Order: sequence, then C-alpha cells, then structure tokens
Amino acid sequence: MKKAFSFIAVTLAVLILGNTASAQQKFGHASLEDVVSIMPDIKKADSLLQKFRKDSLDNSLPFYINEYKRKDSISKSPATPAAIKQTVQQEAAQYLQIIQNWDQFAQNEMQRKQAEVLNPYFAKAFELISTVAKENGYTWVFKQDALLVAPQTDDLLPLVAKKLGVKSPAGATGVDQPGKTNEPAKPATSGKKQ
Repeated sequence: MKKAFSFIAVTLAVLILGNTASAQQKFGHASLEDVVSIMPDIKKADSLLQKFRKDSLDNSLPFYINEYKRKDSISKSPATPAAIKQTVQQEAAQYLQIIQNWDQFAQNEMQRKQAEVLNPYFAKAFELISTVAKENGYTWVFKQDALLVAPQTDDLLPLVAKKLGVKSPAGATGVDQPGKTNEPAKPATSGKKQ
C-alpha cells in the first residue's frame, strides 16, 4: 500500500512540476532570410552582387572565348615550340571546358560571391534573433517551415525589426496579437455544391 501511495505521489509531483516547467516555456519562430531582408544595409549587398554579375560574370564569357581562340591558335601554329605547345593546349582545354560548362561555372561563381557577401548578414541575423529571444524570454525559437507539426508560436520578426529600428514588414503577425494566427489561410469555397 505504501509503495502504491508513494508511486502516486511521485507521479503527481512529476506531472505538476512538468506542467509548471512547460508553462514557463515560451515559443517563437523566426527566419534568417526574413531578418536579413529587413536589415537597413542589405541593399548595399544586393547592389554589390548585381555589380559582380554585370562586371565580372557578364564580361567573363567573351574573355574566355577570346583566350580559348588565342591559345588554340598558338597551339596549332608550326612556329610554337613543342614544350610551349603542350602547356598552351592544356590551357586551351581548360578554357574550352569553362565555355562548355558556362552556366554551371557562372552559377558556382555567383553562389561563391553570395556566400562571401551575405554570410556576415546571416551571422548578424542569427545574433539578433538570439538577442531578441533572450531579452523577451523565449526558450525555444524555431524556423517555422522546418517543422511539420508545432505548437502555436510567436513571430519574432517584428521584435527584431524594432531592435534594428526599421518598420516591421507587412505580413509579420507579431507577438501575442489577439485574433491573429500564424495558420495558413483556408481555401475559399464557392456556394455551389458539386
């Protein structure tokens, strides 16, 4: 009998403490991409990337084509010594490979440049989300689209926007706003029955 009573007492204590602990937890969600998009100086990064595309990538293909033609011409010339001919043929083959795979090459270069330019912004966004979560008592912050099923959470984007001193973007639901939820809109139904 004492064992049964002890078991029930321990179970009730665990349940009560568990409910108290979960009641103290605060859940929020945030997106690094959304935070980066509202940063005041992100337009500078965008213009840097556009300039890179225009000045570097758009002008590179004609350069590679001209270099390939020049190296190919040198390698086929009877006046070119054999030692130089082999090196020039290898260089021409490298240029030809870049030309043939230009789309992939350009995409890789653009991704490399994006990482170089945007990584500091993403690091700052992570720090901002962490700071806002800590200042506002959030114990868990999720990336909303990473979970299939999750409890209702608060959108931290308006709090981050406030911390940055920028206007909260349209569509951000905010924190503890009655009547607003983060649930997706339900499809409209027509009055016709099928």
